[in-house]
Amino acid sequence: MARLTRSTTLIASLLLVAASFTAVAAANTVESSDRDSPLDAKAPRSRKGRIVGGRKVDDYDEDTGVHFIAKLFLPDANGFYCSGSVISKSGHVLTRAGCEPRVGDVVRLGGARLYDGVQAWVSKVSIHHQYDPAGDVADVAVLKIQGVNERELRRAGIVPVFLNRVWDNPHGMYFTGYGATDAAAQSAGSLTLKRAYLPVAPWWNCRRITDTILVPGLPGRGLPISPAAQVCLRGGRGAGALCERDAGGPMYRVDSNNGVKFYTLYAVSSYWVGLGPGNRCPRAMPNVGSKVAFYYNWIMNQM
Repeated sequence: MARLTRSTTLIASLLLVAASFTAVAAANTVESSDRDSPLDAKAPRSRKGRIVGGRKVDDYDEDTGVHFIAKLFLPDANGFYCSGSVISKSGHVLTRAGCEPRVGDVVRLGGARLYDGVQAWVSKVSIHHQYDPAGDVADVAVLKIQGVNERELRRAGIVPVFLNRVWDNPHGMYFTGYGATDAAAQSAGSLTLKRAYLPVAPWWNCRRITDTILVPGLPGRGLPISPAAQVCLRGGRGAGALCERDAGGPMYRVDSNNGVKFYTLYAVSSYWVGLGPGNRCPRAMPNVGSKVAFYYNWIMNQM
């Protein structure tokens, strides 16, 4: 089940839909997804061609990050629940801790279509020791993958993404995913990778919204935010937006050196702010990620 809290007024009672991450504000909701809300292979295929406002890509498109995308499934290999990024030649994947990945889960590496790619299994899960679901600070996890080797990955065209080591205040980032494609998150999801771009917003801008979202157990406090460890992406009404099952996916940039493109992972998609049941994945609201640079040393230590 997606992590979701909702209220109609500031004095409305809390409706707890998830045990690990609950918050409430007038009209606003905190949204993400985990292994309890998988997309089944037999789910209805009612889809639009976008993330929410993004565009469909294929294996040959430039700038899409297809070569380092990872797709996490339940052990039955059918229940897709989160995305991730390939970060090593020996088989490590970076995703969000709140996705709740487990040993034995199936991972499909590479491929623009959801059920394509090299299939492997999770053999080890490392959750950051400071991860707190109340605010999703330190929302990062490193997965060790078994059942595939470096030669197989190279043959399949799978190349690890570079990790951002020093935060350099980028203007914006691409983000990709296979999640629901409508603002109400009623569609089953996307069979093909979708990509969008959002500018980085200053935290004073995003906190106008996140500070109004109250967290149970923290009276009078808004949603916990760590500007050093988290990034907020926010665009206009015509921009893209994260939605159900996009969580854990890459937020990255594409640069060029002597005509050769390289991809740098700047953040891991963590959560976004919705506007209640009918508009869970709106545009123009904060989309929050965990900065790779802040957790770089921890990530490397897990590999």
